[in-house]
Amino acid sequence: MSTGSRLLDEENRRILKEEYWSKLVRPVKLVYFTRDDPSCQYCDLVKQILDEITDKELTDKIEVVQYDIDKDIDLRRKLGILKAPAIIIQGINKGLIKYYGVPAGTEFPAFLETIVHVSTGEAHLPREVGEEVEALEENVNIKVFVTTSCPYCPRMVHTAYMFAMLNRRVEAEAWELSGFPDIASQYGVYAVPKVVVNEKIEWEGSVTPEYLIRKVNEAIG
Repeated sequence: MSTGSRLLDEENRRILKEEYWSKLVRPVKLVYFTRDDPSCQYCDLVKQILDEITDKELTDKIEVVQYDIDKDIDLRRKLGILKAPAIIIQGINKGLIKYYGVPAGTEFPAFLETIVHVSTGEAHLPREVGEEVEALEENVNIKVFVTTSCPYCPRMVHTAYMFAMLNRRVEAEAWELSGFPDIASQYGVYAVPKVVVNEKIEWEGSVTPEYLIRKVNEAIG
């Protein structure tokens, strides 16, 4: 991807409008944290992606609100934003849904689908798992570390995000690691997806919703 010209051609714009945004029901807000500094090498690219996918010719149901991670410190702390670029996807989800890095490659369609889910309110989880998630009474943080070329990562991110759809105590974060080598080192990420729950329990590989809720219960037990 290059920021020198439009990223989405007319065919991709058509697909975006017809296959994704046509399903939007309720308004969605994308809260974007950037950094006005050359050290944030992907901030401008992420802003361009957000601007293009929310073009008013494609949809009027998505709003992008931009903040500076170094200036809007109170909001940054309130939302628990650790790095830039970061996107919080706000719809009718009850918990926080965050995406750090560039929503591109294999993560791009999943990012679009998440926007649709928080607009429709549909959490694609087995009924029994959904009931367990809704019953959680402790705070849960789920980090999923990914790359834009990983074929198995989007499914794991989707599952974590769906947990946050259902419970205000669940915070789900996807970390696209190309711009965060320090985070990859901190969490010892050598293969993706890697999942960390409440900074206590971790593993590599995409797992089922049933497995994830079991690990969540272990982390808060």
